[in-house]
Amino acid sequence: MMILAASGIILQEKKILLLQRSNYTENYPGFWGCPGGRAEKNETAEQNVIREVKEECNLDFSPTSIIKTGIWQDRKYYRFLGNWSGQIKIQEEEVLDFNWFNYEKAIKLNLSFDYKEIIEILYKNNLL
Repeated sequence: MMILAASGIILQEKKILLLQRSNYTENYPGFWGCPGGRAEKNETAEQNVIREVKEECNLDFSPTSIIKTGIWQDRKYYRFLGNWSGQIKIQEEEVLDFNWFNYEKAIKLNLSFDYKEIIEILYKNNLL
């Protein structure tokens, strides 16, 4: 049974918002990535990403396009570009830190999952 997972790519002035995963997480503790996570029962990918972004960093996210989909272990994942609003407030249990990064800084971080590839895609498309 595939688990659905989704994350939101949040951009501002050619910088990307990345969150540092806490040591409480089983996969990639201390690594950086976009806000996201596994869907709850009966959630769509869009509902999943809206809820996860809100939970992890308190932003209101509205997905506009899918930049990439893929399979990781037992998960079918979606990477959404979208619009956002609000003030960042991180969920301290799951997130150690956050910051806005330009391409040069982002690409040097320890990045979780496929985020190195995501950052390269954004850079090639002149979004970062």
